[in-house]
Amino acid sequence: MGVAASLMSRRHTWLRFAAVGDPLPLALTGAGIAAGALGWQHALTELHRRWYAGTGPPQVAAVFVLQWVLQVVAHTTAYAATTGPWRASPDGLTVALGPALVPEVVRLTQVVPDPGSLEPRLARAEADYRRVAEPLSRDYPAQTRIGPHARAALVDDMWVAAAREARAAAGIVEYEVPARDSCCLIYALPGCVECAGCPRVRRA
Repeated sequence: MGVAASLMSRRHTWLRFAAVGDPLPLALTGAGIAAGALGWQHALTELHRRWYAGTGPPQVAAVFVLQWVLQVVAHTTAYAATTGPWRASPDGLTVALGPALVPEVVRLTQVVPDPGSLEPRLARAEADYRRVAEPLSRDYPAQTRIGPHARAALVDDMWVAAAREARAAAGIVEYEVPARDSCCLIYALPGCVECAGCPRVRRA
């Protein structure tokens, strides 16, 4: 598992993966995310208010945190599949946050050999991701309302983006920003605009 964590970390641009040590402070599944998600959102809202002259719409933090949680699960499973013949369990993942409250380190729980060709391996990775991500997104406690369509769309979008990024990091394809069906709401922050691939841009 240590070899997998090291190689995955080398390829990833913003996450580091750890294979040893105690669980990290924030659990992403089960009771852990229920206990930690609201505090994470409140802290991010306050950070935004410091950064943006008192403006910190709570809905932005609510969606950002859900997106990051899903990204960690998606990137863990997708990068394991494309970095080597491995299958990383999405169960019991824990993370440490960086100064901007973005996930920085992921503590892996299990990585097992998964020989065979890449596409079936990625299909198994996606199934592992969805098994955890779908109930996680549905039950995620948000400080403002996130509708069921937005929650489901985030699950889909985070997998598509993670799989494309993991393929690109492995040199399999050139990375392209995928079109999204979900919006991260970053445009609600002063001076910010919609992301590339945002559904608001396509509708406009």
